[in-house]
Amino acid sequence: MAVSDIATCFGIGAARALVIRPLREAKLSVVHLDHVYEDGGHPVFLPADDAFLVMLYLVDVDHRDIRPDQTVTPLKTYPKGSVCLISLRQGAAISIGGHFEALAFHIPSSHFAELAEEAGEPRVDDLATCRGINDQVIRNIGGALMPMFDMPDEVRDQLLPHIGLALNAHLVHRYGRSPAQRLSTSGRLSRLQEKRIKTYMAANLSANMTVDQIADATGFSVDELCSGFLNTTGQSVNEWISAYRMSKAQSQLSRTGDTIAQVAATCGFADEDTFIDTFSKIVGVAPSEWRSRNRH
Repeated sequence: MAVSDIATCFGIGAARALVIRPLREAKLSVVHLDHVYEDGGHPVFLPADDAFLVMLYLVDVDHRDIRPDQTVTPLKTYPKGSVCLISLRQGAAISIGGHFEALAFHIPSSHFAELAEEAGEPRVDDLATCRGINDQVIRNIGGALMPMFDMPDEVRDQLLPHIGLALNAHLVHRYGRSPAQRLSTSGRLSRLQEKRIKTYMAANLSANMTVDQIADATGFSVDELCSGFLNTTGQSVNEWISAYRMSKAQSQLSRTGDTIAQVAATCGFADEDTFIDTFSKIVGVAPSEWRSRNRH
């Protein structure tokens, strides 16, 4: 889909756009959409395409999904800074009303094949659909891109590939769905399988991941994931997550000014009290005391 086609689908005559080639031939487009729909229900139809669309909302946005049978879902408000991620393989349609402003990232599936081949990232064949989620990495990437619409070409062209590569890697790590996987005859994970599983768990640490979700995302059955991970690492999946949470918490405490509550949320603890209790039992002192002794 061309950049102009994205704007046209949203009923916008012209829109600022960036075209990024992170690795080889595959290009991704970022379009700044800004329009006021005064009729209260403007339909937007996106054609079928072997690509994904990420929307980063820059204002609070109201819209409804239009189902294939042309019925609509209830009106939903997507807050400023929230993100939607959908596949365009079957096309998509929404009805928008009021002020709409967003960055639209159009990402062909070919990017993820190049990422696996060129950068050694795990192969994925799908991304999880998400609507109205909080994704700080995508917000940060959007914030970095906004000034680039007005930069000189020679400056912008040096920076864009790095940002595009970071976006694609983040999408693979957090939302990627691997093809069906099998263990080796030894019952162990391959190096890339182990990397894919650990990368996915690390990228989704703040979420309340279940073993079922991890298995689904990485292409394994639950039984093969659990046995293969234990045979390969010597830890269960939940033991690895707990240890990684604690390691990341200590890193944040020593290197950032985040509050204890922020560290707890980022590292996937249920709440601040749970984090303090867990940390104190494992480390022997409360997080605040540990920070005062180990601040870098």
